[in-house]
Amino acid sequence: MDYKKIFSLKNSDTVKIEEIKAVRTENRQEGETYKQYGFRMAGRSEGGLQSFIPCLQSVYLGLKKEQEEDEALQTSLKTDLQNKKVSKENEKEKEENDLLALKNKQQSLEGELNEKRQELTQLRTETYRRNRSAWITLIISGIILIPFTLYFFIFYSSVGYSAFFKEFTLNALAAGGDFKLAEAIFDSQALSSAMAEGFLALLFILLMPVIFLAFGFILNRWEREEGWFKWVKIPLIIVAAFVFDALLSYEICEKIYNLHTQMSLAELPEYSFALASKDPKFWIIICLGFVSYLIWGITFGYFVKSLDQLDLNRILEEKLRNDIETIKGKIVESQDKQHETANKIADVKAEIQKLENQINGTVARYDVNKIKMELNNFHTGWQQYLAGMNKPDGEKEEIANEFTRTVNTLITI
Repeated sequence: MDYKKIFSLKNSDTVKIEEIKAVRTENRQEGETYKQYGFRMAGRSEGGLQSFIPCLQSVYLGLKKEQEEDEALQTSLKTDLQNKKVSKENEKEKEENDLLALKNKQQSLEGELNEKRQELTQLRTETYRRNRSAWITLIISGIILIPFTLYFFIFYSSVGYSAFFKEFTLNALAAGGDFKLAEAIFDSQALSSAMAEGFLALLFILLMPVIFLAFGFILNRWEREEGWFKWVKIPLIIVAAFVFDALLSYEICEKIYNLHTQMSLAELPEYSFALASKDPKFWIIICLGFVSYLIWGITFGYFVKSLDQLDLNRILEEKLRNDIETIKGKIVESQDKQHETANKIADVKAEIQKLENQINGTVARYDVNKIKMELNNFHTGWQQYLAGMNKPDGEKEEIANEFTRTVNTLITI
């Protein structure tokens, strides 16, 4: 017998009954639980599978008939459906209000968008206007930047020559027995002396300041980038510039120290970074270079930024364009939400119609959970009989599997 199409449950509260062939079984006695009933019926058929299925079917029909004749239960289930309908109608009303609010918001955004577009059209017809604040910043930063750039070329060309090419001799010692730091750093003959060393030496000295100018330029470009990764790159470029400056300073201070070693009667230790860290000249050279590099980079950033902001009309146009794109994005987002809300309303309306059909229909309503519970009790009683009779585990498992399959076939939620 095919049980798959015997019964189908439309939802968790309603069951549609289709005709099945009734099976003659002994009725449940008054006061007898379904668990006891299952135990007793298993004893009458020695717990066989061929008897279990018709008995389970008969119990199912009996439970449904009981609920059909229970007017209080039918009224209660109908009330539950009506309450669900009211809840769904409230949900529909809320979604409709949300949809109306979204449509009003879209209209407001579209009005704002038209205003921005009109402002942009009007702005394009206006004459050039200079940003006064950016102009002042540009002049001040330019005044600072030009001499700083000259200082960079003088300082690093001299330091580069002193560190890589200049030979410090005893004649360079001052009358007081100390070497003048200014002579080591600022050598007015650096370019001519480098030329005497050869073309490559001169080119090297001329390109030395360019390296630090490049450091400053890169620092400025990275600072203007978007995203968090720039905060990883910026410290790296600053550290690289500091290390380069420290190496140049160390090289010059080492030459000065070695010159003093030649003049000293006492034996002095070899020059090292530990000694350099205690040497004021080492830090003075770094400050004259590295600190100047940072100031140049910051000043260059202000110069470039003020140059970008000099055209006031272009700044305002860019702002309007950004505002327009932002508003467009909000409109698209509002439209997506409207579509989503409209789909929710359609789904709720379908659920309300389904509930109305169940409320107004003639098909009886059932407490499905109770039916399943009593069927399970009947099965439990049957299994207790099998256990008491020491039936094989395979037979008990076969009954359990058939129970699950049959219940799932009879009741489809």
